[in-house]
Amino acid sequence: MKYAIISDIHGNLPALQAVLEDAKNQNVSHYLFVGDYCLSGPWPNECLETIQAIPNKTVIRGNEEKYIEDLVGKDPSKWTDGQMQISYWNYKNIKQDNREYMLQLPHTADFECNGIPVHMAHSSMTFVGTYPFYTWNSVVVANRNTQPDADPQRILDEIHAEWDNDPQFQECVSKLDKGIYIFGHAHIQWSYKVKEKDVYLINPGSCGLPLDGKKDSMPYTILEITDDGKVSIEEKRVLFDKASYINTLRQSDQYKQARVWTELIIEELSTCRERLHFFLAFVEEYAKKLGDERRPYALDTWEKAYEAYVLNTKSC
Repeated sequence: MKYAIISDIHGNLPALQAVLEDAKNQNVSHYLFVGDYCLSGPWPNECLETIQAIPNKTVIRGNEEKYIEDLVGKDPSKWTDGQMQISYWNYKNIKQDNREYMLQLPHTADFECNGIPVHMAHSSMTFVGTYPFYTWNSVVVANRNTQPDADPQRILDEIHAEWDNDPQFQECVSKLDKGIYIFGHAHIQWSYKVKEKDVYLINPGSCGLPLDGKKDSMPYTILEITDDGKVSIEEKRVLFDKASYINTLRQSDQYKQARVWTELIIEELSTCRERLHFFLAFVEEYAKKLGDERRPYALDTWEKAYEAYVLNTKSC
């Protein structure tokens, strides 16, 4: 059985379509979707409809779906802050049947293939706690890999080299039973086989918003389990025209309704580096200096903080 593992699409329909086409050419027989289908790209409906149309699939939800769920039954007239504009735009623009489909998805999935247990969750923390995620995530990669176009293979080699010799990480994974553990969330593509155990960890990266420094492509992972239970993992990259996609983003209704968030996403797409985390830390300090205790951040604070952030970034 050959699986395509796809995660963190974030409303990026062209990237999803490119990855699905590539997977089809690889003779994939089943698709595993690991969550985060909306927020950040202007095609959440089309992404959800595309996934629903695929016959052979296993689909779970991610953390971004919770932002939509939290708005169910709330009063839209009170949606006046700046910080959550992207959530409001998605809630208003995702069709009700697509929203219902998305919110009924399970948080985890478990199945067996040719005697090998397979487990799915959006975050690695479901399986191995917080330590692996906080030692290697998009913020860590941004801080440690500052060259213009990082090599994902080198990042993967660094991950393996560190974790092979990290007692705390080895303790985390030593508790796992035999099987394959699939997750996303970190937007960094990697996989790892535990020493002397039939335990495999797989993060396919972000199909729609990769943050691993590789600017010209979008990632997914192919997992193959043979009839006799042998496991192979292949990290795939699909060429993608980000400049065209960014131009479309700037012309979208999402950009008009959630400009600051969309500009940050554009910067992440352009650099393939984490930016949202750093901006959120910046706006928190900015609001404190103003004495603004409103959370989510008021529209004026949110927009002025972004202007200050851009100026600060350019001066660095």
